[in-house]
Amino acid sequence: ASGSHPGFGIPAAGRAAGASSSSYSDMDLDDDSPGGGGAGNVFELKCGHAFHKECLKQWFLQRKRCPACNKDFGKVFGTQPDNGRLQWSLEGYALPGHPDSQETILIEFAFPPGFDGDGNRYQGRQPQGYLPHNAQGIILLELFKIAFRRRVMFGLGRSMTYDSYRPTFNVHIKTSTRRGVTGHGYPDPDYFQRALEELRGNCITIADLRT
Repeated sequence: ASGSHPGFGIPAAGRAAGASSSSYSDMDLDDDSPGGGGAGNVFELKCGHAFHKECLKQWFLQRKRCPACNKDFGKVFGTQPDNGRLQWSLEGYALPGHPDSQETILIEFAFPPGFDGDGNRYQGRQPQGYLPHNAQGIILLELFKIAFRRRVMFGLGRSMTYDSYRPTFNVHIKTSTRRGVTGHGYPDPDYFQRALEELRGNCITIADLRT
């Protein structure tokens, strides 16, 4: 049965926003940078940890936090195609392993075919995922929205299954309502914590819900 609550579309952040926030320039990693200072090829972050300047630039392309203590130094925008959309709705059935919820959150992603920043063509795809309509599911939904806006929910890579270049999961979703852990479905009692860890690996944490 279809849900009684309509979903809504969320576009990914635009290419300009991603480009301006995805990396540090030479000027960012100089002695006057708000993140810290350095001399020569070494740069010290405000947290006190120092790293080779070029290594730190490469690190900050993927995540803006200290490699040693994980202090956050800003938002990360990824390489997810910026023409994608996310929408969600409620379905009138429960997921296995979640007796506290009588409804299921259906999340639908849509990526039309397009070209990446280097001009390489990628295939479109329309994956969908499922979350329980309880406290954990709602938290993950809100974090997925943030990850999608920052273009880190998906990346671009070659699918081994389909032998094609297309959007791939950075944060894995449950693509089946059943079939258990091995079938990317439910029940899976550890999925909530595992999803939080994958989100954290892409610089999305519960603290982002307060911003």
